[in-house]
Amino acid sequence: MEDYFSYTAGLFNPSETNQKPEVLKGIRVLDFSHVIFGPTATRIMANYGAEVIKLELPFHGDLWRPATYWGKYWKHSNPLWHFVTQNKYFVGLDLKHPEAKDIIYRLAQMCDVVAENFAPGTAEAWGVGYTQISKINPKVIYLSCSTYGQYGPLRFYPGWDLLAQAASGVLSLTGYPDTEKFYKLPDYLGDFIPGNFGALAILMALYFRNKTGKGQYIDLAQSEALMRLLPNFTAFKLSGMDIGRTANTDPTMVPASIFKTRDGKFMALACATGKQFESLCGAMGREDLLKEKAYTDPFERLKPEPAKALTKIVAEWLRGKGVEEVVKLANERNFPAAEVLDDYQIYQDPWRRERGSVILFNDEMYGEFVMAGPSAQLSKTPSRTKWIARPIGYHNRLVLKKFLEMSEEKIAELEKKNVIGTFDDRPGLKPPVYYNLSEDPIFNYGREGKK
Repeated sequence: MEDYFSYTAGLFNPSETNQKPEVLKGIRVLDFSHVIFGPTATRIMANYGAEVIKLELPFHGDLWRPATYWGKYWKHSNPLWHFVTQNKYFVGLDLKHPEAKDIIYRLAQMCDVVAENFAPGTAEAWGVGYTQISKINPKVIYLSCSTYGQYGPLRFYPGWDLLAQAASGVLSLTGYPDTEKFYKLPDYLGDFIPGNFGALAILMALYFRNKTGKGQYIDLAQSEALMRLLPNFTAFKLSGMDIGRTANTDPTMVPASIFKTRDGKFMALACATGKQFESLCGAMGREDLLKEKAYTDPFERLKPEPAKALTKIVAEWLRGKGVEEVVKLANERNFPAAEVLDDYQIYQDPWRRERGSVILFNDEMYGEFVMAGPSAQLSKTPSRTKWIARPIGYHNRLVLKKFLEMSEEKIAELEKKNVIGTFDDRPGLKPPVYYNLSEDPIFNYGREGKK
């Protein structure tokens, strides 16, 4: 078995990531999306090698750039912005100008995917919707992200992450029973989860195009995507019983909850099988529980009274134990238990660093930056981070000259007319104060050849 684990450690070795090919290399994405929902879908594409060209309004940029938690910035930037927009090309382009639309149409001709998450109908009204882009490029995969979808009675309702959580039914299951308190899922899961569905939908559409040569339109509503995570409405239909709010417990197994330990920390403990329950009883020194049908029969154990009593017994036992002691016992006796970790513990976790699920990335502009690694390890074509966020318009010259072969004179003309532009002097939009853009070869792409 050790040979197998040595084999997998070598197969997925994070230090060899940059020596392996990128599975989406050659796929180009035109990204109109903003904030988190749409940008998450395109960020996943970029992580696996796609060229993602992110378009923003000059001098203002994406709404999420300056919208950092509690107004706390890191080197004049929103730290979360770096994760959402890594590996993208940043172009500042003002859609109000006809010449900007011409640039977009030219880019659309050479792109495989277009993504947007404006209010439904907005992209169409601006002349960059699916009907317009698909005429220019019939093979395009066009992703529209919204809260309620591109058609239907709610299509014009405004929405964000929290609204999607409410409309999907997710919020109705959070919190404790017999209370009027509900809890928002943290860290914009109402954006991040549907964003992952968006990347999945794009890949399925690309696979279909590879077989048929045909592009297609994808309508992704985040309230519907979140609803797909909730099979409980099927249970309600079949049983006539509302599952309701289950707080920190799992309604399919007992004991399964979050418990506080002697050292003031918290543990998740869950026993799904009879063997695991027996092991827990042995660890607690409560073999007597195995003589009572209310606890040994898994169906009896799920009934409200036995479940409540058993959860109380486990809670009292854990209040007298430290986290490390319980984890050691769990591993020795084979019942599932894990400490509830916070962000700092995860950031410091050595095995996550070893696996590459937490990356200490050294960026040329921002320096050392900690971020999450890939959600799935691919042995031959792994995800990678090449750069994190850049200021608005940082890649203007590279995209216009390299992709569209635009002349220096034309770029200067577009800058003078404010068709294209860069950043304003505000946190979240500009580079760190110590960084000298005048010496940056990407920002100044092509200038070195000018006489």
